[in-house]
Amino acid sequence: MDEHEVPTHVQAEDRVLLWFTFPQIVALTAVAALAYGVYQIAPFGPEAVRVGLGLVFALVGVALIVGRVGGRRLPAVAADLMRFGFGTRRFAGSPVQLVRAEPPAPPVKRGAVILDPETAGSASPGAPAATQEAVEIVTQQAASQLGPIRRGARKLANLKRSPRPRTRGERMPLRPRNWFRKRDTKQQAKREYDDARQTIAREQREHRSSWWPRVLGGAAALAVVASVVICCPPLASADDGEQETWTSDEIEFDPPPLIPGRRLFIERLTVTASAATVVLKAAANLEVEVRAFGGADGREPKFQRENTLGQGGRLSYLLPLDGPVPSFTFAWRDEHAQAGALSLAGDQLPYPLPAVEGELCDLQIVSLIWRPDRIEGGVRSGCVATLEERVELQTAAGYRALSQTTLLQAQVTRVSGTLTVAAGGHETTALFVPDGETRFTLAQPAESGILAVEITTELSADLRIALPPLVQLTHHPRWVEHRTETVTLTRPGTTQTVTETIIVADPDGKPIPWTVSSTLSIPSADVQKDVTLEIVHDEHVRAELVQRPDLSKTRSESLSLVSAIASDDAYRALLVEQQPERPVSIQTRLSDAELDELFQILGWGP
Repeated sequence: MDEHEVPTHVQAEDRVLLWFTFPQIVALTAVAALAYGVYQIAPFGPEAVRVGLGLVFALVGVALIVGRVGGRRLPAVAADLMRFGFGTRRFAGSPVQLVRAEPPAPPVKRGAVILDPETAGSASPGAPAATQEAVEIVTQQAASQLGPIRRGARKLANLKRSPRPRTRGERMPLRPRNWFRKRDTKQQAKREYDDARQTIAREQREHRSSWWPRVLGGAAALAVVASVVICCPPLASADDGEQETWTSDEIEFDPPPLIPGRRLFIERLTVTASAATVVLKAAANLEVEVRAFGGADGREPKFQRENTLGQGGRLSYLLPLDGPVPSFTFAWRDEHAQAGALSLAGDQLPYPLPAVEGELCDLQIVSLIWRPDRIEGGVRSGCVATLEERVELQTAAGYRALSQTTLLQAQVTRVSGTLTVAAGGHETTALFVPDGETRFTLAQPAESGILAVEITTELSADLRIALPPLVQLTHHPRWVEHRTETVTLTRPGTTQTVTETIIVADPDGKPIPWTVSSTLSIPSADVQKDVTLEIVHDEHVRAELVQRPDLSKTRSESLSLVSAIASDDAYRALLVEQQPERPVSIQTRLSDAELDELFQILGWGP
């Protein structure tokens, strides 16, 4: 017959008083005692202060014991928050340590006992424990015997024989020997059961009497232990096996066995300045829920979508990059009642894309793409047309030579260089494109982890610098110079009138005055004349400006950009081993010979 298990293994706590469980009542009692101790023993402050401290301690203790958030107690919620805030976010070892050399062993079912079939004959016929062992031995032996023996073993495993169908008027065979043996077995089992119950009750009373002195000591060490457990999160270890069960303080649940294998793979991850494109590929039939978070603290929902994917199907999502710490989650549920999730956050997303400013060019990564076999990306550059160049310039030559360091305006005629990309032990180069976008492709095998991408650019610029004229200095000693020059003078013109009065006698001899006027005029004219000058020169230096050709120069520069991007394993379809169908149980009645054979195996025969 098919076995059935009564669901009594959930270990749900009973409510003893009102809505409080027994552990909560004990904890509340301990908190009340400690609060009274704070009020009674506090060595400072008046009575009102001590009463307030006791009340605060009591309220905090009651909140920690009774308070719940989403059905979970406050200490558990606080512990999870502290572990999430201060715990490790990624495995510090190499990815090889996480690979299993062999699949995990299946979980052992509770209560299963494997015995040696050879010990079946030495079991005591009157002991219930021996009976149980014998039944299990028969069950195991019957698995390798013929059909009737196997069915008989299954009947005996239930410790209850199926009722024998009888026809009207038919009487069961009289077997008093079996009746007395069964009755004696039942009575002995009942006596052992009563003795076991009394022993358990006595142990519980002794345990309760010795439990109270431990409460005060445990409450005193509670703060220290909680701080150590919360602030020191456990480290991930590749040697730790997977937990077969999930347990808590209130419930113990045995989940169905996990089906190993990846369900969801990331086939492409593209990050740009404001958005990310994620291409998912399903290894089984899945229901996928995608969420994107952003905002100031990185917890504000920005995108949510649910889709259904068949095995080998793909879906592409354009997800926003919002806030300083965006993150993505990809939750899935498959057809085998299994669930899981992937996440992208932190160093897995190269956001914001790095940029660097140089003297010759400014560089910025505008896109970074991960594929299972390569990494692609683009670097945009903006180069300067003019810049100031430091030049050791000669300003004077000849009689006196002078030089000084000065900054001159230089024209950038050409920028060239190479772009080197390194990631995961692989490296590639590309020709640098000034004032444009330089694309690169780096071959990279698929492997789950975080790839550090380092981009190094070696630049060289040709400069043309216009130099100012050179001052040529010439020294001259003292000498006398006679210089003859023709001087042109301009004579101005003038006009003058002369008036004179004379006395003339008339015929009668009488004097008569007579006025006579005359006008004189001289015209203007240019008069040239040679003049000899004597010039005395003292010792002096003469300067002359000499034009110089343009100066050609080369300037080199090295710029680095560092980023990181998540990578995933290569796609593998999920292959689930089909469990053989359980045969239908058929009840048949054993013959007398078969029953005698089974009783002889169990040691019940004469």
